[in-house]
Amino acid sequence: MSGAVPAAASVSASASAPVSGKRRLLFVGYEGFEHWTGHPLAEPVGRVDLYGEHASEGERDRAGAHWPESLRICQAYPDLDTAIALARPDAAVVSVPGGAKTTVDAEALLLARGVDVLAKKLRLGDYRDIERLRAASEAGPGRLFVGEHYRQLPQVEALRQLLAAGKLGRIWSVTWRCRLPYEAYDWMRGYRHLALEDLAYHHFGVLHDVLGFHAERLYAQSFEPPGSTAGTMTAASALADTAEGYRLNYQLLWCSSQKPFGYFGEAVFEGRQVTARLTDEGLEIYSDAGRKKRIDVGEVRYQGAWGPLIQWLDEGAGAFAGMTPLGGASLFGAFEPVLGAISLAVRSAETGQACVRAWPEVSAGGTDRREGEQA
Repeated sequence: MSGAVPAAASVSASASAPVSGKRRLLFVGYEGFEHWTGHPLAEPVGRVDLYGEHASEGERDRAGAHWPESLRICQAYPDLDTAIALARPDAAVVSVPGGAKTTVDAEALLLARGVDVLAKKLRLGDYRDIERLRAASEAGPGRLFVGEHYRQLPQVEALRQLLAAGKLGRIWSVTWRCRLPYEAYDWMRGYRHLALEDLAYHHFGVLHDVLGFHAERLYAQSFEPPGSTAGTMTAASALADTAEGYRLNYQLLWCSSQKPFGYFGEAVFEGRQVTARLTDEGLEIYSDAGRKKRIDVGEVRYQGAWGPLIQWLDEGAGAFAGMTPLGGASLFGAFEPVLGAISLAVRSAETGQACVRAWPEVSAGGTDRREGEQA
């Protein structure tokens, strides 16, 4: 799939003129364009409206008025084949809008042409696409990076440091609760299990980043609350045993009346020495005697969905040399367990059965059951 869409301007070879010393970036998809701040080591050399976000000239004009100049004047190409040939990008930034799905053929084409890909967020329509993405990333020669920006929150970094220093002791349980008010937007209908597939993507990403999250046995439920018009399942819960040795108790209600609300929610990490409580507001630890201490966190350097790309460019020498994991961006193989956990959760919710997967490379005593086999 080459993603043919109308071009916003005529295509010419002059658009591909190299810019010395800068990474040549091709932007695939326009989601979040208005928040792009630019980067001294990056030169936008093209864009492709792969997802038909601005199908008409009027839509392009209205949207473009809010874009930074570097993207507004950036050459628009009708399809990926043309963009790769004429723009000669070093890397492509793929921004899939809410409600759309990751076009695996597009990522595979870019990787096969030697273009590194940073996926701001993978939105899989079929979890068999995990295998296709794995095959494409392993075949290369381009590399597939996955950006997940919740991992870059300052309180997550503070927790990461505490864990690395052994301050909490061995973690034996994680309880994650998240409540959001009732909302109904058209893009939500692009998911069947919105809670498990969209927001859990970020929560599981944080969990995998700070502890590792190789779910060996997972049981999940997912449902649409009474009276909902969202057209998707906005409530979910999951219990998981992990190869790392801790247990996860997870609950997400995107339909609650109880405040406080927050997209991050509350994650409680029970350690043998100390308990840590991670929230939208910050990080606290509790001693055995119940004494609370608020942990100072640093400034947020890389913010929002573009944060992983900015950090990726800041550490460009390492990134383009194949460094992994890299700040807010990981090579696909390092992020794959997050997608595997979501796949198990969706399968469990649809079958009503606990699902299992073996991770022999993580746990020496792991089961030999195949992924997705019901217990």
